[in-house]
Amino acid sequence: MLFLTRLAFKNLARHRNRTVITSMIIALAVFIYIFYDSLISGMTVMSYGTLIDYETGHLQVVNRAYWAEEEKLPLENLIPMDEALQREIRNGRGFVAASPELNFQARLNNGWDELPVMGKGIDPSAFKGVFALEDQLVEGAMFAPGEYRVVLGKRLADLMDLGLGDYVTLQVKDKNKGLNTIEAEIAGLVHTSNPNVNQNIVYVPLDLAQAALAVEGRVSKVIVRLAEQDWAAKVAVELEQNLKRHNPDLAVYPWSQLEAFAFLGAARLEKQVILAIILLIAAIAIINTVILAALERMSEIGMMKAQGLQNKEVVYTFVMESTGIGLLGGAIGVLMGSILVWFLAKYGIDFDALVGMEMAAFGLPVLGKIYGVWNPKGMITVFAFGVLISFLASIWPAYWAADKDPVQTIYHR
Repeated sequence: MLFLTRLAFKNLARHRNRTVITSMIIALAVFIYIFYDSLISGMTVMSYGTLIDYETGHLQVVNRAYWAEEEKLPLENLIPMDEALQREIRNGRGFVAASPELNFQARLNNGWDELPVMGKGIDPSAFKGVFALEDQLVEGAMFAPGEYRVVLGKRLADLMDLGLGDYVTLQVKDKNKGLNTIEAEIAGLVHTSNPNVNQNIVYVPLDLAQAALAVEGRVSKVIVRLAEQDWAAKVAVELEQNLKRHNPDLAVYPWSQLEAFAFLGAARLEKQVILAIILLIAAIAIINTVILAALERMSEIGMMKAQGLQNKEVVYTFVMESTGIGLLGGAIGVLMGSILVWFLAKYGIDFDALVGMEMAAFGLPVLGKIYGVWNPKGMITVFAFGVLISFLASIWPAYWAADKDPVQTIYHR
C-alpha cells in the first residue's frame, strides 16, 4: 500500500495540468465559501449589536398580555413603575442599567405634511445607561425631563424637511381614545446603524408622553442592560421568578427571543442555503472533472492491470490521487480564504464608499464598514467537504474502469 500511495502522489506531479485545474476548482469553492461565511457572519454580529445598542437591550420586562399585542403599541396592560419593581430589577444578576419606555402610535406633523411614526417616551438619564443613542447625535443634544423637546432620526427629519430648532406636533390617541397632541421643539437629530431608529422613531420625555396619553406612572416595558450579553437567557429566567412575587403578570424576555432576532435567525438559515448551493455547484464541477480525468486515463488503468495489479489496488491508486488533489485544493482555498478573512476582520469593507449608499438604506442594521469574523469550524468543515467530494467522485469511474478487461481498457474499447 505504501508503494501505491507513493505512486498516487507521484501522479499528481506527472499529470500537472489536470492536478492544477481540478485543485483550483476545489480551492475556488472553498475560498468563496469562507469569504461569504465570514462576511455574512460579520454582518449578523454587527446587526445583533446594533439592535441591542439602539432598540432591544439585553432583557425586556413586560406584561404578558401587552407582549401578545406589542406590534399594535397598545396603552393597556402597562407596567406601574413603583419602587418595588425597580428594586427587583436592580438586584438581578449582572445588572448594569434599566430604562423604562412608553411606546405609542403617533402622527408627526410639520405644519403641512404628516407621517405615521412610533413615539417613545424615555427618561434621558436612565436611557443613556442602556442605549448608545447620545453617541450618535449628529446635531443638537438630548432633552431633559419635562422639556417640550424631542429627538428624531436625521433621515426622518430630512424626509419631513425639518431641522434642529423646528417645531413639530405629535398627534396621539390617549388611553381613553381621546385625541391629544404633543407640541415640541426638535432638540437633536441622530443617525445610527439602525434604520428603524433613523426613519420611524421620535423620542420624547417620558413624563410628557405619560401625561398626553393619560397613563401617569405606567410604561410599556423596562429595558435592561447586563454586564454580559451571554447571560441574558439565564438572567431572564431568574428575574422572572423574582418578579412573579411582585406581579404574576410580568414576563422577562432575553434579546435572543425577540422578533427582530428571529428575523436575523431566518437570514442566517438563508445564508446556509446559499452556501449549500455554492458547495453543490462546486461538487458537480469537481465530480465532472475527476470523472473525465479517470476516463482519459483508461489505457493507463489497463497497463496497471496488465502488470498484475488487482482491481482494488487500481481503485486505491486513483482514489488516493483524487484525495491528494482534494487536499491540495482545500489547503489552497483555506489559505486564500484565511488571508481574506484576516483583511476583513482587520480593515473591513466600506460598502458606503463602494456603492455610494449606506447599507442601512436597504434595511440592514449596519452603518459604515462591515467586518468579517473568523469561523475555524466553518473552515474545517468546507476543507473536509472538498476532500470528501474528491474522494467520493473518483470511486465509481475507477471501479468501472478497473473492472474491464485489460486489453479493452488499453485500447479504450
